Amino acid sequence: MKTIEIKGAWQGNSDCESCAIRSSVLFAELNEEDFSKIHAPIDDFSFEANAELYAQGDSAEYVYTLREGYIKLLHFNPDGTARIVRLVRPGDLFGMESLLDDLYKHSAIALTNIHVCKIPKKIISSLGDESPRMHRQIVKKWGEALSQAEAWFSEINTGRIEIRLARFFLQLSRQSGENSVAPLFKREDMGLMMDVKFETISRALASMAEQGLIANVSKLSVQIPDLARLKAFAKRGMD
Repeated sequence: MKTIEIKGAWQGNSDCESCAIRSSVLFAELNEEDFSKIHAPIDDFSFEANAELYAQGDSAEYVYTLREGYIKLLHFNPDGTARIVRLVRPGDLFGMESLLDDLYKHSAIALTNIHVCKIPKKIISSLGDESPRMHRQIVKKWGEALSQAEAWFSEINTGRIEIRLARFFLQLSRQSGENSVAPLFKREDMGLMMDVKFETISRALASMAEQGLIANVSKLSVQIPDLARLKAFAKRGMD
């Protein structure tokens, strides 16, 4: 774990070429005067897949920005069942409930190797009071998180499982050479995301591969040979 002093980050010192503090989604609008009001360091660290950043019910002291990788926010119900309620992607802010409550409402667990900035909530609270720019960013990121959660539930929890998977891949796809590629996670995690058994996920992936909608299915990713065709397939679920 690496501790980053805000002043050094602003001035471009301490390996800040690779540091996300200056261009963080949360701090993007801040100026030097805003940064001068921050008197606590920010922790910059990496974790391997399956690491738990915090557990549901833990004392909520930090807000996090994800720089690389993917994280699942897992909610445990009173009956012992669990559900993945949000997939955190690079650039996303999470743990924002710490600004309203003393306890985290979900567990945050790395789905892949991750790179994260951990920001003390007292920094966010004090800057939010003093800087209108910071307040705007907090409101903006909170709104984005709510919109993302709503889209998450509506797109991957309705329709046939193949349609849901198509929407999921379209949300996360990126260009890699001549093909588009989307990440895959453990089948159990995929099942928790879509509220189906992991065997159902495996069968749906095999069916989509047979139809030529996806290719080179591995533990970590799938290729999308024809993005337009996958979009048309996903749209069928909306007709």
